[in-house]
Amino acid sequence: MTDPGDQTNKMAEIAGLAASLADRILEKHAAGTSIPPELFKMLVRAARILHDHSVPWPPSVEFVVMEVGRRVAEAQASGRAVVIDLPSDHDAAKR
Repeated sequence: MTDPGDQTNKMAEIAGLAASLADRILEKHAAGTSIPPELFKMLVRAARILHDHSVPWPPSVEFVVMEVGRRVAEAQASGRAVVIDLPSDHDAAKR
């Protein structure tokens, strides 16, 4: 039988890793460097695990995932190519 505390600890670790990934994406964006697709895929996978376990996303994770989703939807609706440029004011995501 699994200890409920183990599950809580695992989810806290995944939330921390997801926040680190989101922060790294925001740092790379702010520096003007390209963001490897694998980095974003890892973030999405971590966010999905958190969502599936009803664990709230850290603010930076929510910011990156929602912003990218919004921009993809806008690009698709207008028939443009999907290129994501995150806003430079991402400090609000860390609050």
